[in-house]
Amino acid sequence: MKKNQGRLTNISLRKKSIAIFFLLVTLPSLLVGYAFLNRYDTILRQQFIDSTEKNLNTIEMNLYEKIKTVDDMTDYMIYQKDFRNFMQTAETPETLDQLNKDRESIEGFVAFQLMSKSYIKSITLQGLKGNTMQLGEPVDGPEQPWIDLAKENRGRIVWSNSYPLTSAWTGPKRVVSLFRIINSFDDLTKTVGLVIVRLNESEISKLLTAAIPKEQGSIFILRPDGTVLLDSNKELIGQPYPNSELLNAVNQSSSQVTKIEINGKNHVVFNKFMRSTGWNIVTLVSDETIVAKTSALKVSLQALFLVVFIFGLFALIGFELAIIRPMLELKKQTSRLKTGDFSARVTVRSRDEIGELGRQFNNMVQTIKELIDKKYKLEIQQKESELRILQSQMDPHFLYNTLDMIRWTARLEKAPETSQLIEALSGFFRMSMNREKRTATLADELEFVRSYLNLQQKRMGSKLAFSLLMEASLEEVVLPRRLIQPLVENSIKHSFISRQKGEIRVRCYRSLQDELIIDVADTGMGFTKERLQAIRQALAEKSSDESLVGHALCNIHELISLVYGGGYGVEIPEEYNQTGACVRLRIPIQTNGQEAI
Repeated sequence: MKKNQGRLTNISLRKKSIAIFFLLVTLPSLLVGYAFLNRYDTILRQQFIDSTEKNLNTIEMNLYEKIKTVDDMTDYMIYQKDFRNFMQTAETPETLDQLNKDRESIEGFVAFQLMSKSYIKSITLQGLKGNTMQLGEPVDGPEQPWIDLAKENRGRIVWSNSYPLTSAWTGPKRVVSLFRIINSFDDLTKTVGLVIVRLNESEISKLLTAAIPKEQGSIFILRPDGTVLLDSNKELIGQPYPNSELLNAVNQSSSQVTKIEINGKNHVVFNKFMRSTGWNIVTLVSDETIVAKTSALKVSLQALFLVVFIFGLFALIGFELAIIRPMLELKKQTSRLKTGDFSARVTVRSRDEIGELGRQFNNMVQTIKELIDKKYKLEIQQKESELRILQSQMDPHFLYNTLDMIRWTARLEKAPETSQLIEALSGFFRMSMNREKRTATLADELEFVRSYLNLQQKRMGSKLAFSLLMEASLEEVVLPRRLIQPLVENSIKHSFISRQKGEIRVRCYRSLQDELIIDVADTGMGFTKERLQAIRQALAEKSSDESLVGHALCNIHELISLVYGGGYGVEIPEEYNQTGACVRLRIPIQTNGQEAI
């Protein structure tokens, strides 16, 4: 179990996300889609079956209504006196008037039926006494077999199959007709006439095709013996239906849905039995038709599931771009940082939590790099400075003792000025050789500068004048040692031309931002605009080009930046560089208790 857990924990984040997408999105979508499509296919099939059965019920009701109306008409003829008289009375001069009255009455009744029921095309009345009436369209066709069958049935209704007629008005057509022998009302065994009611086949066909269009399947009417009464295929009319399996399915139940196979294709058989006539209204629909009815919707559902899958894939890609890749890049940069490569940086492309994590990583690397640079560079610079001093100076004790001996010798020889110069030089060397502390107070630094300027003034005489000014509250402010003296030395070295008088002013004061400002200004040659711009750019870029900034400016600026951070260091204020040169040091105010070094 633990081994399996170990293997799972070793899987990469990208593989885990792909596995999660496949197991929780793709696979469930496919399974649900497959189950849904199958279920929906079943539902649509059942809906199609229910709809077809409902249509067959409607057809059966409408067809029954028409047949019942025709049956009632013939019943009315049996019981109505005018019809019986017309059929039983021979036409003679004595009966002519009565027959004419009967004809008018019959014509009025039949005309009403023909006008109100468009599916009835014509009605024929034949009396045994020779009286005949042809109402509606005058037609002619092969009706004698049905007349003979009606006589055999002795008053029972006989419905014909669909058969062709020729109309004197509209030409060839097909009809389904009712044939019935009219018996005497007084003696039911006595035949008095024949009635033929012809129904337009196209009207009945419209009822059938309303349920099942021709392109979807076929619908036809079978007699109880299995012969075809009505079908779009005229060759089958009057013949037994050629498929025995269908006939068996129809005979097994009055109303059912059965599946059969015809010519290697599956079909669904719908059957509706008409009790009034014994007919079966049969619908035959191929399984392909039912599938075609549902295929459009199934295609839409499949497209929907495909769209869902594509959106899920886009979600995976978005997850890859927004989370996985930034995390892998963070891992890569962390590995670089682990090896000591402090140039490692994460590319931040967003402002969300992942982007914030990248920014924090970059800030952390930058902070670590600055701290390391600050600590080690400061130590290295200090060591190099000490080395230079050790290499260029003699043993301090020997130097101090020698200078002290020379000073006393000068006093004994009554040379007080020489003695003072030697004493100033001895104090200058003593302060410059003190390497125990890295910081000094501002007062000590100015005293060191004063000793240096006193020596330089003795050397240069009246050419050099100087002034050192400091606010009283700044005496105990601490700062790195030897920051001011190199600037004063630069002013003497670069600003004064031989035989030209000059002045050096050192001014220390507190700024409005509560910072220590040290201005070292002189009245010498100053900076040209081009050199001033070049020096500023070099200081901003921390250039080591001594031809531009000088060794002292470069070291002092880097030292202050290392100790106090950005925003502090050497500045060249343009407003004070009009009549000479001015270099400004900006340092935060710190006392001994706040010493940063």
